[in-house]
Amino acid sequence: MDPILRVELLGHFRFSFKGRAITGLSPRHQSLLAYLILNQQNPQLRTQIAFLFWPDSSDEQALTNLRRELHQLRHHLPQAEDFLVIDRRQLQWRAGPHFSLDVADFQSAVHSGSRAALEKAVKLYRGDLLPSCYEDWIVPERERLHGLMIEAYLRLIGWLEEDREYRLALEHAHDLLAHEPLHEGAYRALMRLHSLLGERAAALHAYHTCASLLGRDLGARPSAATQALYQSLLESDEPSQPTSIPPAGQPSTEAAYPLIGREQEWNTLRQTWGEAMLSGARCVVIQGVAGIGKTRLAEELLRWVAERGIAGARTRCYAAEGRLAFAPITEWLRSRSLRPGLEASEPLGLSEVARLLPELLREHPDLPRPPPLSESWQRQHFFEAVARCFLRDHRPLLLVLDDIQWCDPDTLEWLHYLLRSTPQAQLLLVATLRSEERRDNIALQTFLRDLRQWGRLSELELGPLNEIHTARLAAQVAGQPPDTSFTDFTRLSL
Repeated sequence: MDPILRVELLGHFRFSFKGRAITGLSPRHQSLLAYLILNQQNPQLRTQIAFLFWPDSSDEQALTNLRRELHQLRHHLPQAEDFLVIDRRQLQWRAGPHFSLDVADFQSAVHSGSRAALEKAVKLYRGDLLPSCYEDWIVPERERLHGLMIEAYLRLIGWLEEDREYRLALEHAHDLLAHEPLHEGAYRALMRLHSLLGERAAALHAYHTCASLLGRDLGARPSAATQALYQSLLESDEPSQPTSIPPAGQPSTEAAYPLIGREQEWNTLRQTWGEAMLSGARCVVIQGVAGIGKTRLAEELLRWVAERGIAGARTRCYAAEGRLAFAPITEWLRSRSLRPGLEASEPLGLSEVARLLPELLREHPDLPRPPPLSESWQRQHFFEAVARCFLRDHRPLLLVLDDIQWCDPDTLEWLHYLLRSTPQAQLLLVATLRSEERRDNIALQTFLRDLRQWGRLSELELGPLNEIHTARLAAQVAGQPPDTSFTDFTRLSL
């Protein structure tokens, strides 16, 4: 038999009598009824309820207020005498066989623990307990039921994972995050499930979303369990040799050929990336003579992070532009990867960035024009505004700077500020450096020395390929297997 009176307190307040909604109940009526229903196992003293609901009134006035509310409830609630037991000292809700409560049904389903019961439980939990009530008494019960909801979702996801219903489990993991956006267990479930479905990039993206939200909202990093799962995903199913697909929007003739003979350097570069993600901002300098393959290695990391949904931007320095201030930063800011940071900037910050991107003043005519940088504090504000465009939402970021030996002093000063002022940022700067020209840039020497002393610099030296790797690379370029004569030639050349 269907219940005569149906009460719903999860996500909203709803009283239904014989299928028809009961209207006209004030927020105070709703709160008082919820209190009696949730505490129906014991009679409640009138004096206790009066003090709880009207703590700022005198005892006499509080009891008068309670009598008024009870009188109105009798008027609005059909067959009130069947459900409300009222005497001169006490009040109690009488449940009976013709009454149903979503909270009770939810708790019963969670405690049952079967897959069907858990599916019923998460369906019943439409939201937190009586969200329109802001009184202190409801908070502990609201938090307890919220915890049961999390438990129900995690157990249900476990059931579905065991039954290999990964897509349905993913839907429930997303539903759990809708209720609890910072729950790491839900993000780990997403990571596992996407991995089981062969969607490795989506699994890694779930980690980065988790890390970003935790950093933004709590100033915290993912737990050891979440980081360990992330590391296992990075290490699982990795190709023995990186492929050669260049990042979208960044074509390169060098990247048209596979990365040959650089397995050790490639592993070191990826390890440095992992250190930056776990321990904070770092810089790695890839050194070697011109044409040795520095840019190719940096491009491979750009491609690798792009596959994982991570933002990356590349620029380069030119010998003829060594005195052009902030030129590399300007090119980074114009990249698609950093556009969201620009669009999210507040007007004052955007005005500072307009020093590098004057087109912003045309796109936003109301922007105040930035004053000249005549004082040191103005320069710091400018540096801060530009840095916020790069580190918006605390998301991981890879920056590649080619030919840093020609970098201007102003850019190096800003890069030093970026790495020093945000040490916990998930940021890696990869710079390529022609070793034969490194001593010609005094500002660069100071920059590298400071990072080295700070413990945030990794240096990767590239030497020439051996004859076997040279022959393999030449064969890839030529589109045919290497022959013995070419291998002998390279051995003599080397």
